[in-house]
Amino acid sequence: MSAESAILTRTWSVGRDIRVTLTVPKPQPGRTSYAVIEWSPSMPHRLTEAQAAQYRAGRDAAIQELARASGLRIGLVEV
Repeated sequence: MSAESAILTRTWSVGRDIRVTLTVPKPQPGRTSYAVIEWSPSMPHRLTEAQAAQYRAGRDAAIQELARASGLRIGLVEV
């Protein structure tokens, strides 16, 4: 996904060496929207409890920002 088509792009740290970028494209009328999560340098096989908390805090802050800015009601399913 290109950054030009995004309505929100946020990056945060997870631990010392991992960066996570969440990108949300512009919504299309009548279509389900989605978010893209990119891990750098790569998605780890496991996160420590502290890393998982950092990931969720960054993700949740970005989603709250998106909801406030867009006026959208946003649901999140974590599996």
